[in-house]
Amino acid sequence: MSHFDKRRELLKGTLAAATIQCIPNLAFAQPSPRIRQEWQQFKKTSQYQSFLNAIATMRSVTNPNDQGSLQYWANVHQSFCPHGIAYFISWHRGYLYYFEQQLRLSSGDPTLNLPYWDYYSYATLPTEFTDPSPSNPLYRQRIGTNVYNALSLLPFAAGVYNFQRGTTNAFEPKLEAAPHNPVHDLIGGIMGTMQSPLDPIFFLHHANIDRLTHAWALPDGKGIPYTAYPYSPTNSNPYWAGNNVYASNLFIERYKTVDPTWLGYDYAVDKVPTVLPPLTVTAQAGPARLPASPRLPSNARPPFRNFAKAPGRQISASRRSLGGAAMVAFDENSTSVQFNLNRRDAAEVMAMLAARKDAIDSGNGQVAGSISLVFDHAMVSGLGAQGGYFYALYLNMPSRIDSENAQERSFVGTLGPFRVAAASHHGHAMVDFDISDLLLKQGLADLSGITLSWVRVDGDNPPAGETISADEMRIELSYQSQFITPQGPMGQPGWYR
Repeated sequence: MSHFDKRRELLKGTLAAATIQCIPNLAFAQPSPRIRQEWQQFKKTSQYQSFLNAIATMRSVTNPNDQGSLQYWANVHQSFCPHGIAYFISWHRGYLYYFEQQLRLSSGDPTLNLPYWDYYSYATLPTEFTDPSPSNPLYRQRIGTNVYNALSLLPFAAGVYNFQRGTTNAFEPKLEAAPHNPVHDLIGGIMGTMQSPLDPIFFLHHANIDRLTHAWALPDGKGIPYTAYPYSPTNSNPYWAGNNVYASNLFIERYKTVDPTWLGYDYAVDKVPTVLPPLTVTAQAGPARLPASPRLPSNARPPFRNFAKAPGRQISASRRSLGGAAMVAFDENSTSVQFNLNRRDAAEVMAMLAARKDAIDSGNGQVAGSISLVFDHAMVSGLGAQGGYFYALYLNMPSRIDSENAQERSFVGTLGPFRVAAASHHGHAMVDFDISDLLLKQGLADLSGITLSWVRVDGDNPPAGETISADEMRIELSYQSQFITPQGPMGQPGWYR
């Protein structure tokens, strides 16, 4: 039986909210998937009022232990969501699936499907979310409405084939770096925190992230690890073993999140973006904010600045700092910093990169370790926590980013209030970025001087003043072995449409 005949039977609107906990035990049925529509089309349908009713009802429920409250789902996100680690996409796909069931229960409309916001076509927040009328359940106080500067085409570049973290040219970390994190940052307010599901736009944003993932994977799954359906340990990649957990009694088997049609839904448009939408200015500056934006960030390498040096040291049995800068502060200025590695450390980095290249070329899947850029004890100021900005990080940035290739060869990721919040909600914030493949791609003969540049990127209402600080910014070696090529057979019948 093909996976098209194994659709998950969705809950009916008459089921009690507690029944959601039993979804993993339901049989597969439903020969054709439900279709999630883009907001501009969705709001013209009869489901629009059902969506408003559902959100209004969920906002009115004050018991955070009730699955019918929006607070319940915000707490699930804060307690269990993986950010900056494996299963970011898989976990959120299952999360949206369960939340969609709750929308139907709360609205009483069993036909209701979750809409998505395609900001690659409409970079400004839909007006239905910005109307401050007391009767509008979609309104939350936000800093920004224009997310144009969060958009990136890098995740959809031709060379991006693999999927999960630890692989070369991996899609999941690229999509999380941009547009996912910066959309949170530029909207700001509660969207810049782990309680972001309290803002209804969160769900449209993540539905679009889910859609973009599905569109990228079509038609054959690209470099997504193979899985049989249902999962079989002897005929599937172990990447899909186990469950994504949402509560003590709410989970989903990971393999069911490989393809959204396995969960009974699809999207009205399954295409990746190839161009960016027009840039428009939509807001004015306010107190402690800069002039109206978004303005395009500079593509020139920022000026260098000196910080107090942080010494190299052994951090644990498997991690060693090669040194860096101490007491680093971020504000409205873009900055470059140079890390001066001693001869021994530079040689060790080169040896680790050579071993990584050998592992990739040989296909044995094991590497000796990795090189990371680490921001330790990162904190967001009160002003910075409001959002409206982020920082694009570049490794060994050329004097000017004048092409997509130049950006791809030096872009590390993004740092903003959401990324810091994601790293800190289970303890102090240590934000790290694996720069091993970037260094390997750059192929430098001399690693004694590594430069890091951060370019300030603004939304339509950016702050002026200190936003983020870190006790230390360093280059770190990790000696733990990483599994970098867990790819199985792809294109087999029944594993992806």
